[in-house]
Amino acid sequence: MKCEICRAELDPETLRCGVCGAKYTLICPDCGLVPGPGETSCAQCGGSLLPGLDMTRAEMTAAGLKCFMPYSGDRVYKIYLGGNLDGGGHVFHNLPGYTHEPPQERVVLPSLVEGHPIYGIWNEFFCVGDEFIGEQQAAAYARMMPIREIVVSEGIQECFTYAFFGCAGLEVLDLPRSLKSMKNDFYDLFMDGKEPMGNGVKKCPITLRYHGTEADWRKVSVTSRFWEYVDLGCLRLEYQVNGDQVNGDGSR
Repeated sequence: MKCEICRAELDPETLRCGVCGAKYTLICPDCGLVPGPGETSCAQCGGSLLPGLDMTRAEMTAAGLKCFMPYSGDRVYKIYLGGNLDGGGHVFHNLPGYTHEPPQERVVLPSLVEGHPIYGIWNEFFCVGDEFIGEQQAAAYARMMPIREIVVSEGIQECFTYAFFGCAGLEVLDLPRSLKSMKNDFYDLFMDGKEPMGNGVKKCPITLRYHGTEADWRKVSVTSRFWEYVDLGCLRLEYQVNGDQVNGDGSR
């Protein structure tokens, strides 16, 4: 497998990238579970394991990513990139915004933080809500505009509404085979090509690159308007297996 950050080959023994130093941890793309020592398959479902990008808190800080752990106590059930999904819980890691100046064009979202699996992406993981209010909004969009590609690492299972809010210049969204649900209408991302976003940019088109087959994608619970966006040409769907594009015409 290649590193999702720099595209160099990973060391198959250490699961580390020899070029950028990124660390990967095996995770079950079907269950989202991290195997125990010596396990070569998922103990829950028996499925195969794939490497997922595993960041430290310091690396999350450097990337300007927010992360929330919605359940307290001695067991971590789910971690979410971005806003707090259930309205309770506590902050695992919260930052004021995407800090690179200028922002990187290609951003990789990890599927683990210090070994804890990330279950889903939720709500403004680059910026806090106040940055999109009034006089703050223009500066927030300006910082987000240079982001052209977002890569979601293997292991993440759900994307929710506003997951990519503010990424007005986004051209490519790279999704893993582990994805199971895009539950809500991503009006903030998959525009109809007519109505501009908050900064006046018409968000169209976007290439959605899915690392699985067309049959795999049909098992993903998508937004109610997803195929409408495809038919309108606002969204181009590509299927990739082992890095090779197998169908790029968005056909159903």
